[in-house]
Amino acid sequence: MAESKPQEITLNFIKDIQTREKRIAEFLGEKIIIHKNVFPVDSPFSFSSKITAKRIPKNAGIVLDVGTGTGVQAIIAAKRGAKKVIAIDIDDNSLKNAEENVRLHKLKKVIEVRKSDLFSNIKETEKFDLIISQLPFADVDYKTSVGHFLFDADFKLHERLLKDGQAHLNKNGKIFIPSGEVANEEKLNKLIKKYNYRILKIEEETFQNLKWKLYILGKND
Repeated sequence: MAESKPQEITLNFIKDIQTREKRIAEFLGEKIIIHKNVFPVDSPFSFSSKITAKRIPKNAGIVLDVGTGTGVQAIIAAKRGAKKVIAIDIDDNSLKNAEENVRLHKLKKVIEVRKSDLFSNIKETEKFDLIISQLPFADVDYKTSVGHFLFDADFKLHERLLKDGQAHLNKNGKIFIPSGEVANEEKLNKLIKKYNYRILKIEEETFQNLKWKLYILGKND
């Protein structure tokens, strides 16, 4: 990996994930348990989670949280009045972590934690008003045991998300996709156009001298 500011942050982030033990952190006023080897919400690199979570609307309806990690986005959606939240991940450590946080916040009646490789374990009949993407967005091919939730080489995961997401969005449904300087925005915009989405809004914030963005997409029917 080249020595750039985003990549330096990423390498430090990997070390943090692999070495820090289980703990409790605060995220937008909520206590969140973080297990070792799970995407942490208390790291500078996690600002993508914050820029996303702050914009989860009240009463979001039926929500799919893709790459749930600690379950933080699902918990915030539920506490803001979402009717039902399905929180998915392919990582067993993350699923256990999310389940523990759901129990902590007493949200088992609203949040279902489910193992799924993107939409592979989502039924054809399951439609969503909001799909929250917590996919890795560093377009880097870097080998590490936690790379599956840090890197998306050539944006293959993003392409699968956008390709299959159309079939699971309700008519006025939205997809939240974090992006910014650490991401491959050129590739993301090509995929948005390829799979016929509308960019409804792009939110932008600066944190630690890096630009972070949230793409809010809708179906282009």
